[in-house]
Amino acid sequence: MPKYLIIHNKHEGCYDFPYYEDEAAKVKLTSIRINPPKIFMFDSKEAAQDFFEEYINDVDSLDNRCKKGDEVEHISYCTCGIIELDEEENPILFYNKKNQIFLMEHGPQVFLPPQELKLDINNLNLTNRLIRKCKTLSREQRNRYIELGKYCEECSNDKDSDTDNK
Repeated sequence: MPKYLIIHNKHEGCYDFPYYEDEAAKVKLTSIRINPPKIFMFDSKEAAQDFFEEYINDVDSLDNRCKKGDEVEHISYCTCGIIELDEEENPILFYNKKNQIFLMEHGPQVFLPPQELKLDINNLNLTNRLIRKCKTLSREQRNRYIELGKYCEECSNDKDSDTDNK
């Protein structure tokens, strides 16, 4: 049984949101595009890692705005791919606007992403949900977030000083 999987999910067509709106029925209809994943199986981590690195290089495309001659300088909101690394600095996740590629390890019963990656994905999904829910914050909401951030910073500083005193 393979111990490592590389799963590539394409999102071609997922970001195109043409829809038909029926004013009388107050209904919006959107087409759905399903892209089945590509799955590659490996018995050794080294083979999976080598394939993963080559594969993401083939899939990634640099945003023209980030190219400065032979150098690459990423700008805000570029469409270049993002790579997540494990604790040994090996890539385990790649994503851009049209692709998500995971390097999965065999777990007790199923193939699982590393725990840190699951937390990062959950945090990213939560952030995206919050952004979609509230496009702009009112002045009152911004002030509440600023106060909450100051409070969290104070708590963090208090914990750090307590640890230093022990």
